[in-house]
Amino acid sequence: MLYKHLIKPLFFRFDPENVHHFVTSTLKTAFKIPGVRNFVKSYCTVKSPVLQKEVFGLHFNNPVGLAAGFDKNADFVDEMGAFGFGFIETGAVTPLPQPGNPKPRLFRLPKDKALINRMGFNNKGVDYHARQLIKRPKDLIIGVNLGKNTETPNEKAADDYLLLFERLFDYAD
Repeated sequence: MLYKHLIKPLFFRFDPENVHHFVTSTLKTAFKIPGVRNFVKSYCTVKSPVLQKEVFGLHFNNPVGLAAGFDKNADFVDEMGAFGFGFIETGAVTPLPQPGNPKPRLFRLPKDKALINRMGFNNKGVDYHARQLIKRPKDLIIGVNLGKNTETPNEKAADDYLLLFERLFDYAD
Protein backbone atom coordinates (compact mmCIF):
# COMPACT_ATOMS: atom_id res chain seq x y z
CA MET A 1 0.00 0.00 0.00
CA LEU A 2 2.72 2.46 0.97
CA TYR A 3 4.61 1.76 -2.24
CA LYS A 4 1.53 1.86 -4.50
CA HIS A 5 -0.01 5.03 -3.06
CA LEU A 6 3.00 7.11 -1.99
CA ILE A 7 6.41 5.92 -3.18
CA LYS A 8 5.52 4.94 -6.77
CA PRO A 9 3.57 8.15 -7.55
CA LEU A 10 6.43 10.19 -6.10
CA PHE A 11 9.12 8.32 -8.06
CA PHE A 12 7.07 8.54 -11.27
CA ARG A 13 7.32 12.35 -11.11
CA PHE A 14 11.07 12.07 -11.78
CA ASP A 15 13.29 10.75 -14.57
CA PRO A 16 13.56 6.94 -14.18
CA GLU A 17 17.35 6.92 -14.50
CA ASN A 18 17.67 9.53 -11.74
CA VAL A 19 15.31 7.51 -9.55
CA HIS A 20 17.48 4.41 -10.09
CA HIS A 21 20.60 6.33 -9.01
CA PHE A 22 18.78 7.79 -6.00
CA VAL A 23 17.54 4.38 -4.83
CA THR A 24 20.90 2.63 -5.29
CA SER A 25 22.87 5.39 -3.54
CA THR A 26 20.35 5.41 -0.70
CA LEU A 27 20.76 1.64 -0.34
CA LYS A 28 24.56 1.97 -0.39
CA THR A 29 24.37 4.60 2.37
CA ALA A 30 21.82 2.66 4.45
CA PHE A 31 23.96 -0.49 4.34
CA LYS A 32 26.80 1.41 6.02
CA ILE A 33 24.67 1.60 9.17
CA PRO A 34 25.59 -1.32 11.45
CA GLY A 35 22.97 -4.05 11.43
CA VAL A 36 21.05 -2.89 8.35
CA ARG A 37 22.52 -5.54 6.03
CA ASN A 38 21.80 -8.33 8.52
CA PHE A 39 18.26 -7.05 9.10
CA VAL A 40 17.52 -6.90 5.37
CA LYS A 41 19.04 -10.34 4.79
CA SER A 42 17.06 -11.95 7.62
CA TYR A 43 13.83 -10.27 6.48
CA CYS A 44 14.20 -10.95 2.73
CA THR A 45 15.91 -14.34 2.52
CA VAL A 46 13.77 -17.44 2.16
CA LYS A 47 15.55 -20.74 2.72
CA SER A 48 13.80 -23.87 1.56
CA PRO A 49 15.16 -27.09 0.08
CA VAL A 50 12.28 -26.94 -2.42
CA LEU A 51 13.76 -23.77 -3.95
CA GLN A 52 17.35 -24.97 -4.13
CA LYS A 53 18.70 -26.01 -7.51
CA GLU A 54 21.93 -27.55 -8.76
CA VAL A 55 22.76 -26.43 -12.29
CA PHE A 56 26.07 -27.02 -14.10
CA GLY A 57 27.75 -27.73 -10.76
CA LEU A 58 26.53 -24.48 -9.19
CA HIS A 59 24.30 -24.55 -6.10
CA PHE A 60 21.50 -21.96 -6.24
CA ASN A 61 19.69 -21.22 -2.97
CA ASN A 62 16.69 -20.25 -5.07
CA PRO A 63 15.87 -19.73 -8.75
CA VAL A 64 15.12 -15.99 -8.53
CA GLY A 65 17.88 -13.74 -9.77
CA LEU A 66 18.58 -10.10 -10.49
CA ALA A 67 19.04 -9.50 -14.21
CA ALA A 68 21.87 -7.59 -15.83
CA GLY A 69 21.32 -3.87 -16.22
CA PHE A 70 20.39 -3.05 -12.64
CA ASP A 71 23.99 -3.15 -11.43
CA LYS A 72 26.04 -2.32 -14.50
CA ASN A 73 29.32 -1.84 -12.63
CA ALA A 74 29.00 -4.46 -9.87
CA ASP A 75 28.69 -1.62 -7.35
CA PHE A 76 25.75 -3.12 -5.43
CA VAL A 77 26.42 -6.88 -5.39
CA ASP A 78 26.62 -7.07 -1.60
CA GLU A 79 23.50 -4.95 -1.09
CA MET A 80 21.46 -6.84 -3.69
CA GLY A 81 22.68 -10.16 -2.33
CA ALA A 82 21.14 -9.28 1.02
CA PHE A 83 17.70 -9.09 -0.63
CA GLY A 84 17.67 -12.86 -1.05
CA PHE A 85 18.40 -13.29 -4.74
CA GLY A 86 19.61 -16.74 -5.75
CA PHE A 87 22.04 -15.13 -8.19
CA ILE A 88 22.95 -11.72 -9.59
CA GLU A 89 24.03 -10.83 -13.09
CA THR A 90 26.11 -7.67 -13.38
CA GLY A 91 26.86 -5.60 -16.46
CA ALA A 92 26.71 -5.27 -19.30
CA VAL A 93 30.39 -4.55 -19.10
CA THR A 94 32.61 -3.55 -22.01
CA PRO A 95 36.41 -3.60 -22.28
CA LEU A 96 36.68 0.19 -22.10
CA PRO A 97 34.46 2.60 -20.17
CA GLN A 98 31.74 4.21 -22.25
CA PRO A 99 28.98 6.73 -21.54
CA GLY A 100 26.15 4.93 -23.32
CA ASN A 101 23.48 6.62 -25.38
CA PRO A 102 22.52 10.28 -24.95
CA LYS A 103 19.84 11.05 -22.35
CA PRO A 104 16.95 10.55 -22.05
CA ARG A 105 17.43 6.83 -22.64
CA LEU A 106 15.06 5.17 -20.19
CA PHE A 107 11.33 5.61 -20.71
CA ARG A 108 8.30 4.52 -18.68
CA LEU A 109 5.16 3.17 -20.32
CA PRO A 110 2.79 3.30 -17.32
CA LYS A 111 -0.28 2.02 -19.17
CA ASP A 112 1.69 -1.05 -20.28
CA LYS A 113 3.51 -1.38 -16.92
CA ALA A 114 6.77 -1.42 -18.86
CA LEU A 115 10.07 0.36 -19.45
CA ILE A 116 11.96 1.01 -22.65
CA ASN A 117 15.69 0.73 -22.08
CA ARG A 118 18.02 2.41 -24.57
CA MET A 119 20.91 2.83 -22.19
CA GLY A 120 23.62 1.71 -24.62
CA PHE A 121 25.91 -0.23 -22.25
CA ASN A 122 26.97 2.75 -20.14
CA ASN A 123 29.60 1.36 -17.75
CA LYS A 124 33.01 1.98 -16.18
CA GLY A 125 34.83 -0.77 -18.11
CA VAL A 126 36.26 -4.17 -17.34
CA ASP A 127 39.10 -3.07 -15.02
CA TYR A 128 36.68 -1.31 -12.67
CA HIS A 129 34.25 -4.26 -12.87
CA ALA A 130 36.97 -6.75 -11.94
CA ARG A 131 38.02 -4.64 -8.92
CA GLN A 132 34.40 -4.60 -7.75
CA LEU A 133 33.93 -8.36 -8.14
CA ILE A 134 37.02 -9.11 -6.05
CA LYS A 135 34.95 -7.87 -3.07
CA ARG A 136 31.87 -9.96 -3.92
CA PRO A 137 30.15 -12.18 -1.34
CA LYS A 138 31.52 -15.68 -1.85
CA ASP A 139 28.18 -17.35 -1.09
CA LEU A 140 26.38 -15.60 -3.96
CA ILE A 141 26.39 -16.78 -7.57
CA ILE A 142 27.48 -14.00 -9.90
CA GLY A 143 27.03 -13.89 -13.66
CA VAL A 144 28.41 -11.12 -15.84
CA ASN A 145 26.80 -9.84 -19.01
CA LEU A 146 29.50 -9.07 -21.59
CA GLY A 147 29.24 -6.50 -24.38
CA LYS A 148 31.46 -5.05 -27.04
CA ASN A 149 32.35 -1.38 -27.02
CA THR A 150 30.29 0.79 -29.34
CA GLU A 151 33.45 1.86 -31.15
CA THR A 152 34.52 -1.74 -31.79
CA PRO A 153 33.64 -2.77 -35.35
CA ASN A 154 31.51 -5.92 -35.59
CA GLU A 155 34.33 -7.85 -37.29
CA LYS A 156 36.46 -7.24 -34.13
CA ALA A 157 33.69 -7.97 -31.60
CA ALA A 158 35.11 -11.41 -30.77
CA ASP A 159 38.28 -9.69 -29.51
CA ASP A 160 36.23 -7.65 -27.01
CA TYR A 161 34.35 -10.72 -25.78
CA LEU A 162 37.54 -12.76 -25.42
CA LEU A 163 39.26 -9.98 -23.46
CA LEU A 164 36.24 -9.67 -21.14
CA PHE A 165 35.98 -13.43 -20.64
CA GLU A 166 39.68 -13.78 -19.79
CA ARG A 167 39.69 -10.73 -17.48
CA LEU A 168 36.54 -11.69 -15.52
CA PHE A 169 36.77 -15.50 -15.56
CA ASP A 170 38.19 -15.72 -12.03
CA TYR A 171 35.55 -13.40 -10.53
CA ALA A 172 32.28 -14.75 -11.92
CA ASP A 173 30.52 -18.06 -11.79
